[in-house]
Amino acid sequence: MKKMFYFGRMKPKLKAKLFIFSFLINAFIFLLGGLSLLEEGKNALAILQFITALFNLFMLLKKFSPKKRITLNYIILILNILVAASVAFDYYFMGKEKIKYLWFFAAIMYTVALIVQVRKQRISENKVS
Repeated sequence: MKKMFYFGRMKPKLKAKLFIFSFLINAFIFLLGGLSLLEEGKNALAILQFITALFNLFMLLKKFSPKKRITLNYIILILNILVAASVAFDYYFMGKEKIKYLWFFAAIMYTVALIVQVRKQRISENKVS
């Protein structure tokens, strides 16, 4: 049986470009979101988005050891979950109809990604031990 969404045979150059693109796009989206929240006077949510954007950009630095990159990835995923959930609740309390569901879905998908990363890390640690 084939695995869905298996990218193990992806060319390393393409994988690296997708990696860079995903963190850049997240940083850009959160930076723009933070700017608009500042204009609305929602400073706490804006700061959360700016911090999340900064951490997404940190992942592009090549100075981290593999263990620190894994920890940084966990932090980024947790921050992404918090931002997506906070934006969803913000839209909910503003009375928006459908856009809030997209952000709730994003929060759920970031949570799934975090669970997958944790499981993947545990499996690789068990193989080494």
